[in-house]
Amino acid sequence: MTLPFPQPRLTGVLVLLLSLLLPGVTRADGLTDILERKVVRIGVCEFAPWTFKNKAGQLTGFEIAVGRQIAHDLGVKPEFKVYTLEAAFDAVDRGEIDFIAAGLAITPARALRVEFTMPYFESGATIVINRTLSPDVKEVEDLNKQGVVVLHVSGTFSSSLAKQLFDATEIKSVPDARAAERELLAGRAQAYLTSLPEAVILARRNPALGEIHPGKPLAKSVAGLALKRGNYGLLHFLNAWVVARWADNLLPSLNSYWFNEEERAFREGDGLTAP
Repeated sequence: MTLPFPQPRLTGVLVLLLSLLLPGVTRADGLTDILERKVVRIGVCEFAPWTFKNKAGQLTGFEIAVGRQIAHDLGVKPEFKVYTLEAAFDAVDRGEIDFIAAGLAITPARALRVEFTMPYFESGATIVINRTLSPDVKEVEDLNKQGVVVLHVSGTFSSSLAKQLFDATEIKSVPDARAAERELLAGRAQAYLTSLPEAVILARRNPALGEIHPGKPLAKSVAGLALKRGNYGLLHFLNAWVVARWADNLLPSLNSYWFNEEERAFREGDGLTAP
């Protein structure tokens, strides 16, 4: 097909002009920035066993292990920055961190805000109940009535799920998992909608708490690392990293260590919940 107007050839002057007007065309990609900086900045959120502090006050957990391995493979040092979930999204958008590693469930709504890598972890959501307040609760439907308070951490996968599951229950948002645990144990809520790994830890730590369906998620999810939109160089590297580390069994091994053998995680730290 012939265009209705001639196509001018881009000269060196025009290329230079475009580079000045459109700095995003020629500026270094986020991956190049990391390599030049020799530090990769990773945003994390305190949700055990993804990320939590051990008895010495040091960050540990699945995401810390993942972040350190990514940094090692990049040949740079890792720098972990702790945020609430919503603050982490803002931080990656501002360029304050290079990516988020927080067990983030991939959802269409979140994909409008960030670029997700391919999944590197599978999880799901479930409900933890206060057995004293809810001795007869067997199913989710048993909680969907007036006078019942169900907690969720704001901005999480469980947060959006709560609205789908309950229309009669009072759904109460809390800032983090520590606050949810306090509310639940104090008897100010009957239930807490959270991730399956965290539910297991909560039930093990507190005999008064238990899962509605032990070991079985109400809804499944897959997690990805999250980057600023348009950061394709780093995105391609991280996707390649996920593929390679699944193939060499590193990710399955880390998964087994932190999520299927929680007692090991407890020996690493104090088992405090985190999102």
